Amino acid sequence: MAVNPDRIFDGLLGRISALVMAGGNRAAEAEAVAELDPRPHDRVLVVGFGPGVGLRLLAERLPEGHIAGIDPSAVMLRAATRRNRRAIAAGRMELHRGKADALPFPDADFDGVITVNTIQFWEPLEASVREVARVLRPGGRLVSHTHDWAITRTTGRDVETWARATAEVCLRAGLGSARHWRARAEKGKSVAFTARKPE
Repeated sequence: MAVNPDRIFDGLLGRISALVMAGGNRAAEAEAVAELDPRPHDRVLVVGFGPGVGLRLLAERLPEGHIAGIDPSAVMLRAATRRNRRAIAAGRMELHRGKADALPFPDADFDGVITVNTIQFWEPLEASVREVARVLRPGGRLVSHTHDWAITRTTGRDVETWARATAEVCLRAGLGSARHWRARAEKGKSVAFTARKPE
């Protein structure tokens, strides 16, 4: 059965999900930030920021940079805003409510894009990846980190099949050098994925 993210991440269930995700996704968020390895002055977009744990990690890494985030859930937007109020007040972070297939940012605006446990929800996937490619600067990278169970429950595919199909979508959508590997977080029961916009 397909999972409806609008039901999971809003209302009372959304508030419960925010509490669970703040702890359960922490290792994956840290690994995604480490993989992107942003420079202190970079501009980074987080698609599906959830309760904002990854945003906070990025704020620590980007003292001179800028972080933007987008998430479809009003509950997650409130949670992330509370968690990152200092960076927002300082003008170093901006958060929006919305989805990956309609990013409210100009072309070539970001050095990197991170998504943790959300790419499996992107619909339509190719249009969403095209939007990511549009807002990335040449040479910029998309870094995704997804738990195995999130892939199989949401897509009905095994992890390898999903990862190969997602790499093909990235190539069609304008991103190259797509690769995936077993991530360290979750004791190897998750997959990391990256793709780069050609120079």
